[in-house]
Amino acid sequence: MNTEDQLRCEHDCTRLCYDFAWSVDTLDYDGFVALFADDGVFERAGLQSRGHEAIRKFLDARPADRVTRHFCTNVRIDMTGPGTATGTCLALMYQATAAKNAPLPVSSPLVAEYADDYVLTAAGWKFKHRRTTVVFQP
Repeated sequence: MNTEDQLRCEHDCTRLCYDFAWSVDTLDYDGFVALFADDGVFERAGLQSRGHEAIRKFLDARPADRVTRHFCTNVRIDMTGPGTATGTCLALMYQATAAKNAPLPVSSPLVAEYADDYVLTAAGWKFKHRRTTVVFQP
């Protein structure tokens, strides 16, 4: 692994973390699914969604009136081999239920930690496995 490969990996995998938050917050579920390898796993609350179809099914089951905003920080990416990496990311997340033509209520945020395995595919770096753990919850 050369320095250029390591820097590209860190950049691209960090971008995946930010695109994950952006796509779920903007309800871009196609974009969200595309962040994962074809056989990628998204794990949340001990439940695993494996592969694009299962991840999309999980997203489609989210309440249509749920509004979220994720603020990501402390992203750390370590290349573990040619085409593989691990990483972590912390997110401060707000969520609320949208009421028609009404401002969103202020809610207490929660802090989640993401533990990631990445894989380099023909389409670029992707999540191989993303595990979500709630660290602080109101």
